[in-house]
Amino acid sequence: MSRVIAFLNELDDYELAYFAKFKLHTYMQDTQLEIKRHLIKKNFTKEKVDKLIATNPKKEPKKGKRRCPRCLSDKVRTEKVEWTNTVNKVGYEDEIASMDGLSGKITYKNQVICNVCEYWIEDPNFEKTKKSIWYNIGDALFHIFTN
Repeated sequence: MSRVIAFLNELDDYELAYFAKFKLHTYMQDTQLEIKRHLIKKNFTKEKVDKLIATNPKKEPKKGKRRCPRCLSDKVRTEKVEWTNTVNKVGYEDEIASMDGLSGKITYKNQVICNVCEYWIEDPNFEKTKKSIWYNIGDALFHIFTN
């Protein structure tokens, strides 16, 4: 049994539905076929996936337990990454990171990603975070008036 299928066997039906909808496409074609076969064995159809997502009974996390805001799974991974997006930021932590960067010192931050649906919970370098047009307009105005 492959590692992916072993992981899928650890998921409840709701998590598996989120996995099928949001993470399946991130795998190579051969692995996608293997996952699709597994979904067929478990009688997962597009309709069943949509229904499970719509009726997800999971509640907000217990204190101290981190959950994904999209699928509410507690299967998240935390990785320390080099914090590179420190330019033009405001705040004490940002200023220190910018100064450290100029001297060649590396600052690390946590990047937190859901293993079930691939939602980026914390994205310090804004690699996956999409911002609205209003955020970008506000950010541009802020830089105009502060520079």
